[in-house]
Amino acid sequence: MAQKLVNIIIPAYNVQKYVGSAIKSVLAQTFKDFEIIVVDDGSSDDTKEVIHAFGDQVRYIWQENMGLGGARNAGILASNSEFIGLLDADDEWRPNFLERMMALVQSRPDAFVYYSGAQGMDSEGNDLPQIFGRMISSNDLSRNILRANFIIPSTVIFRRDIVVDVGLFDEKNHKLHGCEDWDLWLRLASSHSFAGTSESLVRYRLHSQTFSANPLHMQEAVKAVVEKNFGVDDGRYEIWSDEKRRAFGGVYRYYALTSIQKLGAWDAATESMRKAFAIDPSLAIDLDLFYELTFGSQPPGHRGTIHGFDLEQNIQLVTNMLEKIFEKQASIAALRRKTFGTANYAMGLVAYNLNRQDLSRNLLRQAIVYMPVLLLVKKAFLVMVKSYLNPNFVRKMKRFINGEFRADAAN
Repeated sequence: MAQKLVNIIIPAYNVQKYVGSAIKSVLAQTFKDFEIIVVDDGSSDDTKEVIHAFGDQVRYIWQENMGLGGARNAGILASNSEFIGLLDADDEWRPNFLERMMALVQSRPDAFVYYSGAQGMDSEGNDLPQIFGRMISSNDLSRNILRANFIIPSTVIFRRDIVVDVGLFDEKNHKLHGCEDWDLWLRLASSHSFAGTSESLVRYRLHSQTFSANPLHMQEAVKAVVEKNFGVDDGRYEIWSDEKRRAFGGVYRYYALTSIQKLGAWDAATESMRKAFAIDPSLAIDLDLFYELTFGSQPPGHRGTIHGFDLEQNIQLVTNMLEKIFEKQASIAALRRKTFGTANYAMGLVAYNLNRQDLSRNLLRQAIVYMPVLLLVKKAFLVMVKSYLNPNFVRKMKRFINGEFRADAAN
């Protein structure tokens, strides 16, 4: 087969139910200069038969089970293209994924890794409301990727040679399983530019057979990645580098969020957050952290909606957790003010977005008491003002500004 601009690597292990849909989503791309390489990582079900049904539209590689990192590496090493696209066998690309990503390559030739957002879907392929991944400017990426891995592998296109040069995915350290991608991004981000788009170009499947569905395994994998890159947690935070403190603060941040989201364990989350704040005090102004805490144990795919969500109860749980963390610690009063200010600000924004203006108004007032500087934040000020207005009035004003009333009058 002639050399293509992009090789698509699909690692497959016992995914007969999904891999056909993944392949079809690539074949439906509006951008056509690609070759699909499926690496069958020792499947024992009918995965092979599903793949072979596509004939010469797919290059098939079989190997003994090496894990996700080993399967991706086998595909990369078998490729000969300038760019590699990653697609997990249970995910799907929108038809314009490659077209939009290659346009991003053209607009950002200085970058080496490109990524997009992803729409959640359930095990049967039904769209869920939550969008995963987010576009962060390249100036902030190296610091943000230290704190949390927000890049979904199936949204990624990268330059093949640079990933080969840094050693590919780590397939030998089995403690990293499920987080090999984050380890690679960390190795790249300090010296290579990433470029992202907020467009949702991928359908990201949530189901019980993934590594991410096992919170205890993922907690250990996250810690293993940070230990590999920065050393162990020896408790000597005062002499750690800023990067190590930020990374380990992210570890315990992740422990706290997964303890709540997957296990409903608020006490365990409290202990993890106490350690996270001690290591990285800048978490006190991490707005995303407090958004996630506000949504509590709301199931993935629905976070940010009203589905399975008791706002008042979660606000009380978050408040109780923060009170426990900061009790009897008068020496960190400034950190306490920042934490409660950011938390109330985040909870106020959530309440406003869920049309709870009364609750939003009270939370934003409390946020400003803790952090008066929020009065200078345009978004906080505007939401506070709008929380005093009747929602119907706000909707009518938006329609007026958008010209809908004038159009109605003209008719």
